[in-house]
Amino acid sequence: MKVLICGGGIAGLTLAGCLERQGHPVVVVERASHFRDEGYMIDFVGSGYDASERLGLLPELERIHYPISHLTFVDERGRVRVSLPYRLLRRRFFEDRHFNFLRGELARLLYARIEGKVELRFHTTVEALEQHGGRVRVRLSDGTEDDFELLVGADGVHSQIRRLAFGPEERFARFVGCNTAAFILDSPPDRLHDHAAFTTLSVRKRQVAVYPIRGGRLATFFLHRAESPIEDLSRESALRELRTVYGGLDWIVPELLERCTQVSSFYFDTVTQIEMPRWSNGRVVLLGDACQSVSLLAGQGASMAVAGAYILAEELGAAGSDVPAALDRYEQRLKPSIEDKQAAGRRMADWFVPKSRFGLALRDLALRVSLWPGVSSMLRRRMAAESLFRS
Repeated sequence: MKVLICGGGIAGLTLAGCLERQGHPVVVVERASHFRDEGYMIDFVGSGYDASERLGLLPELERIHYPISHLTFVDERGRVRVSLPYRLLRRRFFEDRHFNFLRGELARLLYARIEGKVELRFHTTVEALEQHGGRVRVRLSDGTEDDFELLVGADGVHSQIRRLAFGPEERFARFVGCNTAAFILDSPPDRLHDHAAFTTLSVRKRQVAVYPIRGGRLATFFLHRAESPIEDLSRESALRELRTVYGGLDWIVPELLERCTQVSSFYFDTVTQIEMPRWSNGRVVLLGDACQSVSLLAGQGASMAVAGAYILAEELGAAGSDVPAALDRYEQRLKPSIEDKQAAGRRMADWFVPKSRFGLALRDLALRVSLWPGVSSMLRRRMAAESLFRS
């Protein structure tokens, strides 16, 4: 079965690897001109961890994992409010089945596994598509046309394939009430004394997180409440928003805002979920954030992208020539879990960015007691999810 995957991110690359091992000819097109290293640190846990274990990825994921020392929360002057040892959190909550790494590092790892086996065309996307029976005719941005037996839209929240096959983004996008930004500095500010912790400054409606990454660099992550999604996602607009929202904060924030104008890679977006009645239309199917965006408030976006790609490949392999049946089963297996995580993400907004000082105090109290033996056992049970995979 000849497959075109639009999107060279985590979901698309995972699926490409799975289908290549099944013997399918696969082409991946990616709008960007090169690998996108921008993004933020991700938690990799749950079904994505399980799928990676089946794919033999765990040793490679261990190599890109960042074993930070503590999760530390500070006030606007950089004074520590709460500090939790990461190793203990990892063991108590996830039984050590948990990784931290950057999205770009995971994408590069996944690409290395298929390099030379799967065709990947950068600076290319799908401009038009037409379905005829069991085939999809596509016109690409490089001017070529071709027929495929399956077209997969793994091209993110702002999916071009979703727009072409299902309709405009506003029909499916649900703004979660926050905007976010991330960038990487070549060196940490002098006022950052703990270079081994994941440190988060939290004030009402805003947070700034910093954490060390390889090469002596520092990654940053900004998250703040917003009344409506920002329309202009350009770098200039993003920088204006950051200065407006965070300009009054102290500690290392002024230096971060000053230095972010010189960084080469800069990420900015609204925090959005995608909700759709169907994930497939004939021989066109969506994957990853294109259909199942849970938002960073829910976490596990990358993990569920890997899990979703594994499940889609598994169903395609089991269905043989009955592709529509495989697409239906893929959705039936994955969608209930995605809907649960989306609902949890909306509830988590008050936890991530509390609106009041009382909310901040309540969150800090919850963090302090989270490692008490009885409390951590209860939280672990609540965080545990039923496996998405057949035993």
